[in-house]
Amino acid sequence: MASVEECRSAVERACLEFQNPATQAQAEQVLLQFRRSPGSLPACRHILEASGSAEARFHAACTLREALLREWATHTEEERGSLRSYLLQYVLHHAGQPQLQVVRAILQGTLAVMLKRSWLDTPPEARAAFFQELDASAKAAGSPAAAVVSLQVMEAVVSEFSLVTASALGLSWEFHETCRNQLEDQFLRQIFEHALRSAQQAAAEVAAAGPAGAASAPAAAACTASMQLMAAVLAWDFKATHSSFVSASSALRGAAITNPQGGRKGLPDTTQVKPGAQWADLLLPAATTEWLLPLMAVLQGPAAGSQLAQAARQLVVAFCCLAGDVFPKQPVSAAAATGAAPVPAAPVTVAHVAQMLRLVLPWCMPAQQALQAALSGDEGQLVDACRALAALCMGHKVAVLEAARAALQGAQQQQQASLFSALEELTRSFLVAGGVSAAAAPEPWLPDCTEMLLECWSGLLTLQCGYAMTAAPLPPQAVECATRLGATVVEAALADAAAGAHEDADDDEESGAGAVHQEEWMVRVAMLLRAQPAASFSQLGELLAAKQQALAHAASTAGDPSELLEQLYWLARMAAHALADTGVGEVPLPPEAVLLAVGDSSLTAAAAAGAAPPQQHVVVRRRRAAAVERLSRALLELTALCLQQAAAAVVSSRLMEGAVWGAARWADTYLFPEEEEPLPEALEAAFGDAAGAHILDMLLHVAQHCLAAFPGEAELHRQVCHTLLPTLVHRKPLCRRVIAMPSWQALAAAFARRDAALTTQLSQKFQRALCRSLCLAASGFGDEAQAQQYVSHLLLQTVNDVAALAQQQQLAAMAQRADVQLQVCCMLEVLRGAAAGALPATCPALLGLFSGLLGPLLALHAAFKHVAPVVALLLKLADDIVENVGVYIEAPQQREQLLNWTLQLLMQYRDSNLWQVSLQTAKSLKEDRAAEQCRDLRAVLNLLIHITQSDFSADEEPPTTASIAMVAPPGAAAPADGAAAAAAAGEAGTSVIARVVLVGLNIVLPLINAELLKFPKLAQLYYSLLSYMLEVYPRAVAELEPQHFGSLMATLEWGVLGSDVVAVHCSLEGLAGLAKYQAAAVQSGSRGLAGQSAGNRSVVSHFQELLLRRLLLEDTPGDLVELAADALLPLLLAEPAAFGPLSAHIAASAGASGEPRAATAVANALAQLGGWLQQHAEQLAAGPAREGDAGHAARRQAARQFRQQLSKMVADVRGLIRLR
Repeated sequence: MASVEECRSAVERACLEFQNPATQAQAEQVLLQFRRSPGSLPACRHILEASGSAEARFHAACTLREALLREWATHTEEERGSLRSYLLQYVLHHAGQPQLQVVRAILQGTLAVMLKRSWLDTPPEARAAFFQELDASAKAAGSPAAAVVSLQVMEAVVSEFSLVTASALGLSWEFHETCRNQLEDQFLRQIFEHALRSAQQAAAEVAAAGPAGAASAPAAAACTASMQLMAAVLAWDFKATHSSFVSASSALRGAAITNPQGGRKGLPDTTQVKPGAQWADLLLPAATTEWLLPLMAVLQGPAAGSQLAQAARQLVVAFCCLAGDVFPKQPVSAAAATGAAPVPAAPVTVAHVAQMLRLVLPWCMPAQQALQAALSGDEGQLVDACRALAALCMGHKVAVLEAARAALQGAQQQQQASLFSALEELTRSFLVAGGVSAAAAPEPWLPDCTEMLLECWSGLLTLQCGYAMTAAPLPPQAVECATRLGATVVEAALADAAAGAHEDADDDEESGAGAVHQEEWMVRVAMLLRAQPAASFSQLGELLAAKQQALAHAASTAGDPSELLEQLYWLARMAAHALADTGVGEVPLPPEAVLLAVGDSSLTAAAAAGAAPPQQHVVVRRRRAAAVERLSRALLELTALCLQQAAAAVVSSRLMEGAVWGAARWADTYLFPEEEEPLPEALEAAFGDAAGAHILDMLLHVAQHCLAAFPGEAELHRQVCHTLLPTLVHRKPLCRRVIAMPSWQALAAAFARRDAALTTQLSQKFQRALCRSLCLAASGFGDEAQAQQYVSHLLLQTVNDVAALAQQQQLAAMAQRADVQLQVCCMLEVLRGAAAGALPATCPALLGLFSGLLGPLLALHAAFKHVAPVVALLLKLADDIVENVGVYIEAPQQREQLLNWTLQLLMQYRDSNLWQVSLQTAKSLKEDRAAEQCRDLRAVLNLLIHITQSDFSADEEPPTTASIAMVAPPGAAAPADGAAAAAAAGEAGTSVIARVVLVGLNIVLPLINAELLKFPKLAQLYYSLLSYMLEVYPRAVAELEPQHFGSLMATLEWGVLGSDVVAVHCSLEGLAGLAKYQAAAVQSGSRGLAGQSAGNRSVVSHFQELLLRRLLLEDTPGDLVELAADALLPLLLAEPAAFGPLSAHIAASAGASGEPRAATAVANALAQLGGWLQQHAEQLAAGPAREGDAGHAARRQAARQFRQQLSKMVADVRGLIRLR
């Protein structure tokens, strides 16, 4: 290597030339060569000492760090210690040179890396000596700048030892975790205490300098560094406890508030700091944070934007994020356990929250003044205030916040706004300034902060149940503030809706992430409105009525209704959110806040407690119930607006979309609920019996009107067919009333005669949904004969049309016409809807109708075999019939008829379409990312899966060799009809189900490839079927042609190694079934997989290596280890001779990872596994035993022990293999 002086000259010259575009590439090569050169540490030290170029020192510092890690093993312990002392003295000596700030940062990180790299090789006293040397050297330097550098070095150490921000050292994950745990146990608390002492001392000096000189005070830098170190410790990824599972590092480091789609990431889920109870005595005492009060008092005005102020606020936010076991649990009294009294908040917790409020509220109060300052300059202080308040509100119960508010007012803090009033004032200011909409906001952070504040209110107003499952009452002041704020939000949202009426709609806002974001926003607003339903619901109902009157006036005067329509659209959705929850996945019930407001139980309990005289309580209950009824009536009147002739001219499809959606959500909750979950008495009187029947009849008229009077409005039709009508038929109490209504009968009659409004003007998918709802309504009949007659009448015309079309002599020519193709698609979708709406009572009628269509449907497939949409719908129809109608079939002849028809349909599809698909199909799938391109395969797989999951043949025999001929290349002979197929099945001794599945495999296997398997839905379907085949018919799979068997095994390997959870689970289950078959074949001496191979070795040894590599050398989730064990054990038993060479090969691969201990660890682990197998060989090799026999129990015990042995081996080895 050249002399150090020559290196310095070359690096300095390259730094200068790098700034010139003409010589930049050559200079870059010189610098890269210097980075990679061996033995470069002396040259780096010389450049750091002698060079006058800051850029050259930067490259020297980077090269020193890389060379040190690269050549770590070549340096002795003394050399490393000498270099560490040199770097420490260098950063301290040059602490006062601002031009070397970046160089110092790199060298400080290098010191941290050196400490960590040698951590496990040094005793605890040597580790402590590093921190002692750092402190002594900083004191010996005697300058404030040196003290700052020492704090920054400790911050670099904390960052390096944290798993979240650790550098890539090429070491095992176990190494990083061990270092993290030991630093936390031995030094992290001491580091925080040292930073706290430094911060307290420096903060006193800064506060003494006053507001004018605080940011430039001599101690400002030390104060900043101390607080940054404290914040870094609080951002530590603390070891998990039973309540600590989330890291706060991303939020405390100023993570972005918004996600790419415009919605907010959940702040409470990303900022909680849970250090555990052992930190309580350090973090919670008042002395830990009270020094921040005088410091923050002088960091206002121009100083609020300084680095010192930012560090202080970051630290305060970190303290606000404290949660979990660090706060003590308050003992539960006997009264609290019975619900007679609330559980009091722990005094320590209340004191901490009150201290945080003292610090945070001045940042944002007065709200209007703080907002104006943020809009005109630095918004950091206001954004930090919102983050801190959100963390407090979401991390503590409302009782704690109320106690903290009271503590503030009782400590001579009357001049300061309380938490609830501050939140109200702040949120109102944000709303007025444009925080409702991101498009209208003057600054991007404004709507984000508005959402954070609304999340604060959601946390405050969420009803929390105590030990006796009684909801704790909300603080009166919080309720009053929320009610006023709710009115402000509604007013601001209406203004925003009116402004948006004159703008072009953004597709992203109408659907996808934008729509989800809007729904989440409305959920938060609904929490505000439910705080005091009597006032908020009444106001919302009055607004709905007033806007409707204004719309009627606009219709009579030919005025512009655009703004009114948008406002009514928003009000309809908002009213539905306020009155009802989503109810997804559960029985829809009125919101808890509404039940507590109007229900009898809560009022009786309150009256018993002396809250109010019973008569007054009845009056309050009636007033609240009246408000709920008033808002409900206003929403329903808006929905019925389209039925009024005078308003029809101005009612838009968009308005009806919102109204229909809102009415459906309301009806799902309040209209004729299940008898087990009745409405409160007051609401039952308003919406039950006659009143409910009138509402139901109105909704049916609205549905029919929307389908007929708004042709081409797809979104409105979707709301009617997919939201409103399914809501009205998914409960028996509703169906009993629906089926008897003339309005429903008129809709059913129009559908039965295939009126143009329900056929040509309605999309195919909506026809399917409409037919499903009409068929499901049959559950309202008390007599099965009536239900069957009703369904037969609904579908008779469609069935006759399909049969008549199939008999046309010119059908092949007609199949080329677009109008005929559309007609066929619509009729097939109707039949799919009928199948999806099958009920036990209507199944005989549907079977009769479909039985007459089996032949015509095959004829349609033959004629339309080149029309992809028709073919796909025929396959989907077969799937729907098997899945929804087949489950109700009991007669064996009917089951066999359906299966034979399915078999013949698949055979027709195979012979007509399969071999015309080219590789270009997969290429276009990759390019277009269009899942519809693989709809045929998805339909086939769905059909096969539902056949395998049915109970058509519980005692079927596995297929024999004769049946494997069904999976044949193109041109192979196939039975011509269903009877021939059945005869062939009988001759082969094979069940029809097996033949259907094998024909399906014949279709799928030539097409399936890695490109198609990237589509999650298709992959999950395929691997579900593959798992079934390998478990139930392993012999049929083993006897496949080599080409098809190889394709199947390739996809199985892809599934085992993939990342899709469903695909991996199914692949491992299928592989276990195939392995058990092979193990049994070896024991019985049969052929098994002997005729198949995987390249130049056996299938068994190939999958042995595949599984062991997946388990040991890759990041395999722990829940997959047991599944893999069930497949690996029979594989090892089937070919034990392959395990020895395979173990040596895998161990060598582990050693190539760079960790010297890895190869030894893997070899030892595999040797132990091999020894265990030999020890239990006799037990595992025993012949088949009946369940309950001693042999069967012994094998089950051995398999359980193998799982445990494998899990332990994987856990021990994986820490050495995973590198970072």
